Amino acid sequence: MAVHGSPKIARADFGRSTRAAQLPASAYEEVASALRQKIRSGEIGEGDRLPAELTLAQELRISRSTVREALRVLQAWGFARRVSPRVLIASRSTGEAAQRETHIALMERKATHNDVYETIHVLAPALVSLAAQRATPADIAILQSIIKLQISCRNDIIQTNQVVEKFQAAIATISRNPAMALARSSLRHVLMPAVQEPKAVAKLADWALNGHRKILATIESRDPEMAALVTRRHIEQFRRHWEEAGLDFQTEISSLGFGVG
Repeated sequence: MAVHGSPKIARADFGRSTRAAQLPASAYEEVASALRQKIRSGEIGEGDRLPAELTLAQELRISRSTVREALRVLQAWGFARRVSPRVLIASRSTGEAAQRETHIALMERKATHNDVYETIHVLAPALVSLAAQRATPADIAILQSIIKLQISCRNDIIQTNQVVEKFQAAIATISRNPAMALARSSLRHVLMPAVQEPKAVAKLADWALNGHRKILATIESRDPEMAALVTRRHIEQFRRHWEEAGLDFQTEISSLGFGVG
């Protein structure tokens, strides 16, 4: 989208005086929250240029360091992205921020890969079961097109992973349950080992494709119980394949190696 002029952020948005001397330690969070609300409401459109640090600091009578931290937080939340060293534009969160926060929280709580696996083992079948109940003909056509795309890129593990994610995102949308969908997407990248050996890549790609075909068939037949069962078996196969690739499910989630999406 085009980059538009910077909108003004009124001090009244923060519900109190924003003179630097009176600001609490969490002042940057108030600024970030106000900007996020304007983006979510559409007052600041997606792709609009966000106010510069100096402009915001002068309008709100706060320090540039506070503004800088607020904009950093806004980026972390997924509501802003940098298109040049000096230009930030508004962006709608796509769930990436939730994924990052979930990953950090799991590490802090010393969760294991098995903890995540058990959660996905419950969530994914439930989502597919809902999709089998709620899918429209248009929804099914979308899933069919994704399967075709998956067939065309089965020899490229990077593209395969992207299409697998697209299939899962479509299932989540079709389920019409945004809370469960967000929980599932936040965990997807935690169990994602890097596989380089060509035979292993081909095996994983074929496994994912065959599993998705079976899942689609249960959705097409409107059979929620079978959909859940097939998905559960698919996830159990996922565990066996990932263990063969070297993932110890009893290890704690970390920021290195396995677990990085």
